Amino acid sequence: MQKSDQKIIFIDVETTGVNPERNGLTQISGCVQIGDEVKESFDYFVRPFSHDEIEAEALKVTGIDRRQFLLPDHPDHLAVDGQNFEDPKDIYVRMAVMLGKYVSQYDKTDKFQFVGYNAHSFDMPFMRRFWEKNGDRFFGSWFWYPCLDVMLVWAQILQPVRAELSNFKLATVARHCGIKVDDSRLHDSQYDIELTRELWLSAHKIINQGNKEQPSWSQGELFA
Repeated sequence: MQKSDQKIIFIDVETTGVNPERNGLTQISGCVQIGDEVKESFDYFVRPFSHDEIEAEALKVTGIDRRQFLLPDHPDHLAVDGQNFEDPKDIYVRMAVMLGKYVSQYDKTDKFQFVGYNAHSFDMPFMRRFWEKNGDRFFGSWFWYPCLDVMLVWAQILQPVRAELSNFKLATVARHCGIKVDDSRLHDSQYDIELTRELWLSAHKIINQGNKEQPSWSQGELFA
């Protein structure tokens, strides 16, 4: 693999709340893309750390029952097909091994570009804190900073028609851009990252058009 191949990792997370200090992860999904090729996808269900606060509103959004977080041998454990919540330390190790297949954390010129929707203020901070909770302060050794936030990219592209959108949530923006959305699958991070990647690819085409339809910010006219 040549270093010139762009290394992108798309990541979306589901959590037990909105504060990465107090709350924890419940799902991490995404894919690794090298150049134009998706090398592998991942979808981990994560058992929160014992000290992570679990907020009822967050569970309502994801549809998860807190009994699913109990160990399988616990009498109150609730098993749900396709949702096997694993020890956070095990997930951390598996993710680190996966990252190490594509980039060198010790090479300052070899990193992943972290891409997500609202990733700058949500997904990346939660992932960084997840690393720290596992005793690893070197989350940044894997990724370029800042991340590429698909929400902010589309905020610029859609700025002239922003008033037409009732909000700027992932599903709303995807629909506005002509992407079919299955409401029943929203807030499953595996589905959310699929939508995110579709939006990223669409934005990438616009950015690279090189014609009059190209957004002004990519022509150096943003502050004109």
